[in-house]
Amino acid sequence: MSGTHVCVIGYGAAGRLHQQLLADLGFDVSVVDPAPGTPPTGIPVFDRAEQAVRHRPVDVWSVCSPTATHVATTADVLAVDPRARLLVEKPLCRTWEIPELTSLLDRHPEARLVVMDQYRHSQAMALLRTLRRELAPRHALRAVRVGFGKDRRADIAAGRFVDHDYGVFGYEWLHMLALVRGALPPETYDRYMGTSPQECGLRVATDPELTSTAAHEQAAADGVDVELYSTIVGPDPSGRVAVPAWFDRPTAAGESRQRHVEMLVGPVRFGLDLDPVTLPRGTRLPRNTHRLAVEGPDLRREWLVHDSPLDNALRWSVATLLSPAGPPGLDLRGVARIGLLADTAHPAGRQAPALRDTARPAPRPPSVRT
Repeated sequence: MSGTHVCVIGYGAAGRLHQQLLADLGFDVSVVDPAPGTPPTGIPVFDRAEQAVRHRPVDVWSVCSPTATHVATTADVLAVDPRARLLVEKPLCRTWEIPELTSLLDRHPEARLVVMDQYRHSQAMALLRTLRRELAPRHALRAVRVGFGKDRRADIAAGRFVDHDYGVFGYEWLHMLALVRGALPPETYDRYMGTSPQECGLRVATDPELTSTAAHEQAAADGVDVELYSTIVGPDPSGRVAVPAWFDRPTAAGESRQRHVEMLVGPVRFGLDLDPVTLPRGTRLPRNTHRLAVEGPDLRREWLVHDSPLDNALRWSVATLLSPAGPPGLDLRGVARIGLLADTAHPAGRQAPALRDTARPAPRPPSVRT
């Protein structure tokens, strides 16, 4: 897509990654950041969105600024480009900002916005669904389990990735919800997202400085058990949220990241270990390599899949933003849900909007600017 201009707003860790991947995909990239640290070489860097537009019309804006600035950044872009095509990193906004964001978009009906939801574009997850249809077609789905873990204490001590709004729910929970969505039938996912935290079994390790550090949710929808587990400190040192047995996976020396999906279908277990993947004896597989495993009566198979969900999501996002049909409707239930979960862990906190009020319908298709 040479000639398509993508402007990345925010040149932190996410912005640097977007800039590099977008350039590798053949887009013309610029950056907006008044203090970019080590500036990128060979591409334009601006202090404000207005300067980027004056330099050259922007086809897609990639918003990688901190979550607390997403609504203000979106407003700044729409002020200079009312028909803007925006790709915004997750979380899209903070829960209590949903009304402000939807009002802003309503005032700019020709603008289009998608959220960077990389795990909805995982080809390994798509293959897992195909294997389920091929290898267990007559069995019912019994359970879906998704767990993400990383020891972020060193980053947090350095002042990076500190989420005081949502605690543990602000780090990986939206990624996990994307994978749950890929594993469940659509109507079952809708019912699960409509459950309240009070209907679920929810254990949270709270922390006076980090808000919360680990959480384990156990819910059910349409007879399917749904479990989500996440930690930002490794195995919970407080002991209040034990690591589920299904998430106890091998890791390479010095590696704390784990991303695991499990589906129980009748007597068959389908497992997906997402990058980074470690073999049983501690060998780390190459980047963007994922492992699929199937176990059942007289059945044991394993595959390695090379796939970059982030590349897939960037390609899809730019293509759908620029297509005549435009992107699908904006689904804000995930943002609302992590707010509800955080409020359940800290009941004296804010009140999040009801889940049923946060699904935004798809706006009418725009004409595409060339």
